[in-house]
Amino acid sequence: MRKQLFLLLLLLCCSIVLTGCASIISGSTQEVTFQSQPEGATVSVDGKPLGKTPFTTTLKKKNDQKLTFEKEGYKTETMQLTTHLNPWFFGNIIFGGLLGSTTDGLSGSIHEYVPAQYFIPLTPLDNTRLDPLTEKKNKAKKFIVLEYKNIMSDISRGSGEYLNSLMDLLSVAPTEQKEATTRITALSETHKDPLIFADKIIELYVK
Repeated sequence: MRKQLFLLLLLLCCSIVLTGCASIISGSTQEVTFQSQPEGATVSVDGKPLGKTPFTTTLKKKNDQKLTFEKEGYKTETMQLTTHLNPWFFGNIIFGGLLGSTTDGLSGSIHEYVPAQYFIPLTPLDNTRLDPLTEKKNKAKKFIVLEYKNIMSDISRGSGEYLNSLMDLLSVAPTEQKEATTRITALSETHKDPLIFADKIIELYVK
């Protein structure tokens, strides 16, 4: 029995070394969601069209890619498709050493798309201004979705620059920010999807 257990553990260790921790745990691809206001914008990564908003697609993990939103009659929005170092990469170094970390680097698993959801409000070419309420909603939603991970980190600490910026965007008075933080924390526990979380916050505070 002990011999069988030893062989099983040895096989698992070899698998980790050869394949890479990050590759095993998270793979070399990731789902990413794109939305825009208005809908129907063509989204491209490094010049390759992926689809029209809203949609979710599976992308191969890769660093330094250019993300573009295009729609006739609106200004083109361009930004980086941002990635962070996958935390499983460090486990890979511990268990797999240089060989395992190199495997992740080659497969793309070393990277993780953060955020994995994008919401972009588009600006009309004729400079037509949206009504102030819609403009405020779009600005708040864009910030919440793109900075979701940082906002969650601030919520776990009870304060922080991203949470403060969110309060400013929502026009929450200083005397009401403690209560607002409590309510936003409750929403974060109920709604794990960044887009839904953003919509729920906007329903409460942007009227």
